[in-house]
Amino acid sequence: MPIKEPENFSLFSYLLVLIMTLLGAIASYAYRILNGEPFRWSILFLQAIVAIFAGALVLLAANYYHWAAEFAGGIAGLSGWSGAEFIKTLEKRFLTRVNGENHDN
Repeated sequence: MPIKEPENFSLFSYLLVLIMTLLGAIASYAYRILNGEPFRWSILFLQAIVAIFAGALVLLAANYYHWAAEFAGGIAGLSGWSGAEFIKTLEKRFLTRVNGENHDN
């Protein structure tokens, strides 16, 4: 089986990642509503923007590491749920490596 080139990532994969990212964001916001936070369209919209950015990072990783669409969709859903926390975690890891520190075991 040949290695899948990043340029050959299918339209299905892109759509799956986008849908799962948005579902993760909506599910996360719904959970916050269930816990008593008042519903506001602006917050939902802003959370969706952050989630789409997180999902785009997942899509780039999926292209680079040749992940299956189903796996990428699952990770995108988790990143949509986590939103800004996902991005902050990636940022912290990136800055740690840039600074030459290595806290990984």
